[in-house]
Order: sequence, then C-alpha cells, then structure tokens
Amino acid sequence: MTQFVAKRIQFRNGERHSVLSRVGGLPVHEATLFLVGFRTRGRSANTIHAVCTVLALFHQWLHNSDIYLLERLRQGRFLTEPELYRLADTVQYRVADFPKDDEESAGKPQVVSLHRVRMKRKRAEDKRLAVSVENQATRLRYIANYLKFLAGYVAATLPVELSVKLDAEAKHGLEVLGAQVPTVSKRSKLGAREGMSQEDQDRLLAIVNPDSPNNPWQRGFVRHRNWLIVVLLLATGMRRGELLNIQIGDLAQREPKLNIVRRADTSSDSRKLQPTPKTRERSIELRPSIMRAVWEHVAMRRELKAARKHPYLLVSEDGQELAYKTIDKIFADLRRACPGFEVRLSSHVMRHTWNDRFSEQAEKMQLSEAVEEKARNEQQGWADNSQASMTYTRRYAARKGRELSLKLQEKLDVPSQ
Repeated sequence: MTQFVAKRIQFRNGERHSVLSRVGGLPVHEATLFLVGFRTRGRSANTIHAVCTVLALFHQWLHNSDIYLLERLRQGRFLTEPELYRLADTVQYRVADFPKDDEESAGKPQVVSLHRVRMKRKRAEDKRLAVSVENQATRLRYIANYLKFLAGYVAATLPVELSVKLDAEAKHGLEVLGAQVPTVSKRSKLGAREGMSQEDQDRLLAIVNPDSPNNPWQRGFVRHRNWLIVVLLLATGMRRGELLNIQIGDLAQREPKLNIVRRADTSSDSRKLQPTPKTRERSIELRPSIMRAVWEHVAMRRELKAARKHPYLLVSEDGQELAYKTIDKIFADLRRACPGFEVRLSSHVMRHTWNDRFSEQAEKMQLSEAVEEKARNEQQGWADNSQASMTYTRRYAARKGRELSLKLQEKLDVPSQ
C-alpha cells in the first residue's frame, strides 16, 4: 500500500521545515509549494509539520479512493459532493484506522461474497477511534485551504473556458466542505484539563525527591534531573518546550533568575523536533534554593563529555539534548509509580497547577483583577490582553464557584428531622 508521510528536514543554517513524501519516492511537488507559503509567513516549524501531517492524511485518502486529483482539476472538474462528504467522514478518525486499499487482493478471483465484504467492513468500522472535534475541524480547514490552493494553481494553466468551469466547481465544492467543519463548543467543560490538588502536589514532590525510596528511577543523575524538571515546571508554569530550550547562558550568574528566549531554527540544536517557546521572551525569578539546585545540576552535567559540546541545560545520560519524548516518558513513569492522582499527570498539568496556585496567592495578597491579570500574563509570556488564563485556572474557578454557591444556600438550610 502506498503511504504518504510528513518528514521533518533541517537545512544547513539550522532552519527546520517539513515535506510530504511518498514512501521510497520524491516529495509531492504541490504540497511542497503549499507549505512554502507557511514558511514565508514565518510560521513555526511545528505548525508547518502539523499542516504537512494533514496533507499526508489527505493524499492517503485520495490514493485509497482512486482519485487522481490533478488530472481531474486539469479537466476543469473538482471533487464531487459525495466524495467531499466521504472525506469529511474519514477525517473524523485516526490515521491508523483509515480503510486500506485493495492492493493485497490483486491477482485473486474477482467473485467475492458481499456478506463477507460487509462483515469485514463492519469489523473495521467498529474498531475505529475518533479524534477530537477540534482536531477534526483543524484537519478540514487545512484540507480546504490546500484544495483552494490547488484549484487556483491549476486554473492558472488552463484555457479560459476550463478555468472558469474549475473556479465555479471549486467554489461550490469548498462551500460544501466548509459546511462539514464541526463547530467547536465552548460550553463543554466537563473533563477539561485541570491543575493538581495540594495533596497531589505534595505526593508528587515526595515521590520525585532524589532520596525517596519510592522514586521510580535508579541512577543518581536521572533522579536529580527529573526532580529538577518537576520542580521547575511547578515553580514557573513554563511549557516543556521552554524548559527544554533553556541554555546555560540563559542562567543569571549573580541573581536567582533565568531567561526564556525564543531561538527557533538555531544550528546549535541537533534535534529535528526542536523545542521552541510559543510565548513571549521573559525573565523568571527563582527562589535561591531552586537556583542552587539548577547550578548543582549544571555541575553534574559537566561530568558528561557529550554535554560539553552544546549549551542546553537538560540532557540525557549520554549528554545529548533532552527531547520532548523524554519529558513524556518521565511523566508516564510517574503515573505508573504513583497511581491515583485526581488528574492525569503530564507536564502541561504542571502549567495548570501553577496558574491555580498563582490565583490563590493573588487572592491572599488582595490583588485587584486587573493587576492579577497583568502580572499573570507577564509571568506566562502572554500578550497584555490575553484571555489564556481562563483555560489554565479551571480548578481554582470551580472551587470558588462551589464556595459561593454554598454561601447562597446558607439561608435555605433545612433543619434536620
């Protein structure tokens, strides 16, 4: 079965990009042109790769459906309505659950049992898992933009009559596809990610303590590094990409402070999936005890020969820059070692937890809402008018809401019988 894959590439100057390729073949030319537009508009390498992944999904669907899109566009024809409805249905599911083509049946007798075909299809459909509504909507928007690009690209090469025909069909088809983009509800909050309770925070810190007998890691360097990762995430609320992007030079020498610096496409980073901050550059002040722990880790890091060849703070045991997947593995290890947390433990839950704690501390200090919002946005690297805090303070808001609700019910207390 032919497969289309999104490949990350790195240029000599350090810039990252992605291309859509056929397995064992050349990149898809039209997809390359489309992705260049994102690159020239300054989109991040991770955003470009996300788009490229959607294009791989779309081209795989075209292949499985025996649709030769460019040939059809050159004839002034667009995707039909039934095809667009099938496309919208298909992108609801994981790529792993896509229906396979029938290459494996080549050379076999053409007489088949319809009952067996239907049963086989039903079993495959029963195993399919849907992606989130947000993911589905994003996929359809990217595909629609790509189809619009392709239609315009081909129409420019056609005679006027065919070009007009293609423009009309494309306009109608894109309207049909746009109507299939699901609305992402802002009302559904049940099950949304929240921060940790104070009890779970204490339990987590006890587990990751390098001297804890329940610490899930064996070697001293790994124990100290992973403890420091959890402490820094809880202490600052930074993203894992910001954490992995910290260099030794970002640490202040004479004061307990570190800098979050945007340095996309740097050639000193050998990771193809380069961790990059999504928010503004900023300085973060730390407690002296935490800063001492950071410098202790720097001293341990210098014992690793390979770590001396690059400037990044957090490294693996062999001295290489730490990767996203290692952070994910650390929290997977913690979930296994310490089950029963109220929330599913992850690096991003640390960010939610920091924001809950920030709200609690602002309340104790009696800060006004305006001052609290400005201070939070500055610490998290958000724009001055950002509303991102609404996403990250669900636990705190829910607790305050429960307290207010119970206050309202005081006069309604029913005397015990």
